[in-house]
Amino acid sequence: MTLGVLALTTFLLVWHHARYLSRTPWWLLWLVLMLPGLVVGVWVWFHGEQQAMPAILVVMPFLLSGVFYFLLVRQGGGVPRLLTETTAAPLTPAEVTHLRQCFPWELYALQRIDQREGVVVCAGRLRGNAATAYRVVAQNIHAQLGQRFWLILAPNPDQKPYFALVPRRRPAPRPDGWVIGVTSLGLGLWITRTVTAPYLGIAQPLGWGYGVGVLAILLAREVGQRWGLHPHGVKSGWPWLIPFPLWPGVLGTYSGMMEPLPDRRALVDRTWLGVALGLVVTLCLLLWGLGHSQLTPGGFLPHHSYLLWVVSRWVWGDALTAGMGLHLHPVAWAGVVGLGLLGIQLTPVGRLDGGCLLHALVGRRGAQRWGWVTKALVLLLGWQVQPWLRGWGVLLLFIPTMPPLVLNEVTELDPQRDGLGLLGLGLFLAIILPAPGFLPRVG
Repeated sequence: MTLGVLALTTFLLVWHHARYLSRTPWWLLWLVLMLPGLVVGVWVWFHGEQQAMPAILVVMPFLLSGVFYFLLVRQGGGVPRLLTETTAAPLTPAEVTHLRQCFPWELYALQRIDQREGVVVCAGRLRGNAATAYRVVAQNIHAQLGQRFWLILAPNPDQKPYFALVPRRRPAPRPDGWVIGVTSLGLGLWITRTVTAPYLGIAQPLGWGYGVGVLAILLAREVGQRWGLHPHGVKSGWPWLIPFPLWPGVLGTYSGMMEPLPDRRALVDRTWLGVALGLVVTLCLLLWGLGHSQLTPGGFLPHHSYLLWVVSRWVWGDALTAGMGLHLHPVAWAGVVGLGLLGIQLTPVGRLDGGCLLHALVGRRGAQRWGWVTKALVLLLGWQVQPWLRGWGVLLLFIPTMPPLVLNEVTELDPQRDGLGLLGLGLFLAIILPAPGFLPRVG
């Protein structure tokens, strides 16, 4: 059962992240990532759970899995599937002439048009406001060429904006999407209720309070993201829950978007509404659960997260400084786990919520570079300071740093969205960093 849930979790992670970055078949990437789990499963099948595995069989599959994974992604070209899955016939000379007329000189001085594998690249010099230029050019192209292409405005390596016409691909929603969503929801609820307690040193299952609480946090985040997409006219598919066979029982949710986001502002709107609604539900559960928890010697100590320390001190005050810990109510455990899951989602890497905010703040290429820095820092933090981040630091190495594609990459954020992006990254630090040593000691 554990191996089956791990296989499903790995599949959803590959489907959510890696399949957008490479032509390598997703099933091959999934099989490579499953190598350590398959080795463990075969060992347990033949030798049972009581006999310890040799160290070489524990270390080598992880090393080989990581090496082959990165080689396969690189060999696949690292090109977003939006640009490779659909090809179109080259534009005719008459269509090229009509295309040239779509670029007003006062907004964008078109210099040349190149056609590469069905993608039409229009290079020139931006003379006006990027948002206005994109809107006018998009209207003209749709009038001349119809709805055949997505129009992308992005900077080249020299930071000079160019337009690209990419064959439009709008995937049809899966008719059985709701079946997958409901099935994953039921599986996640069963795991959170029954499997996670032993990893917390608790003899009895945490039950409905914990399971429903964790799922409520994840679903609140998903609802918030859909609200954020609505003003921009972008639809998303049915959400899937990503179960995990160990603590905390789930890793998050996934719901693919039917089309690219229009600009970096939409990234902030979608991400922040999801984070904000998830955080509100998390804090409500955490406050109620902490209020129904009990002080006990040797209990849970909330100093592993600065934000959790602040909330715990607000509920219990000085009572937590007398060498006492907390015997947490299951709903409080749900709040603690929800806070950790929000911190994981806010990690500024790739297509995670934090990666989307970083992309909105510094652009696509900047987000890729800082994503690698984040991976190294999270891994170092987990090994030196925060043991609960060690597994996430290792898993983060397999998550690509390429953020989601937006159509208008050039238009900058307004001051309000800039502030929200920085606030989101600050929330990430407040969750994953421990309480500073100069604050009153807890426990």
